[in-house]
Amino acid sequence: MRLDPETRRRSILPLLGGVLGLIYLFAFIPLDRKAESLDAPLDQSWRRLAAALGQTNALTLDFVSLTNQFKETRTALAAFENARKQAQARVELDEALRAELSAPFQLVDYQNEAGRRMDVLTRLAKQESVVLEPAVLTGFPEQSTEVREPALLWAELAFLDNLLTTAIHAKVATIHFIGAQMPLTNTPPAINGRALAGLPMQIELTGAIANVARFLQTLPLRADEIEAAGLPASSTNKPALFIDRIKLRKQAPEKPDEVRLSLRVVGFVFQK
Repeated sequence: MRLDPETRRRSILPLLGGVLGLIYLFAFIPLDRKAESLDAPLDQSWRRLAAALGQTNALTLDFVSLTNQFKETRTALAAFENARKQAQARVELDEALRAELSAPFQLVDYQNEAGRRMDVLTRLAKQESVVLEPAVLTGFPEQSTEVREPALLWAELAFLDNLLTTAIHAKVATIHFIGAQMPLTNTPPAINGRALAGLPMQIELTGAIANVARFLQTLPLRADEIEAAGLPASSTNKPALFIDRIKLRKQAPEKPDEVRLSLRVVGFVFQK
């Protein structure tokens, strides 16, 4: 018996409806749930990104502005890295001093070198007509039980030597006192696996304002920078010394152009 087309159409429609229902139940709904589950990490990342931008209730984000911020951040990071490398290069010591710091400390060798440098500084001060008071030559660092890392005495000796040489070349009138203090307790963190020790030193001197100003200007510079700035010459291996505390006052009413300087400077040493 053949069914007419209308009857066949009416009998197929329920079957197609059932098939569509099964597809909806067993295919579409699981796919929809899976899609929602896959959206969850994206939603969480979206919320974190919106929170980082301070737009916690934002439905849309300005990705053009966001891209510009990323570019600015990358530029700032590059500038910071460049500044870090420049700062590291500025405090790096010369090869000879690094060799002394890494070698086993010999007290006799250190005492002999300290005595030699005192003699050289005394002759230089006399040549430049700078007065060294007795407290200057007794202020050089010495080995004691309080010195936990004797090798750092080499760095302190070099720093003090350059501090005095710079002051003498600046033609100050009188150097009253120098002293090396214990390494800083709040030592800066390690950089590239190397600890950075800060060695503070104190100096007091008297001189004309212009000469004292040249001395202060020269302290943080390296030898090549000193020459380029047209400042008084210093040693070719001069380390950079950084001003920590400064006190400046007029020496006497009858000498308005003369001042007394009390200064604390810090030199830095990279340690392995």
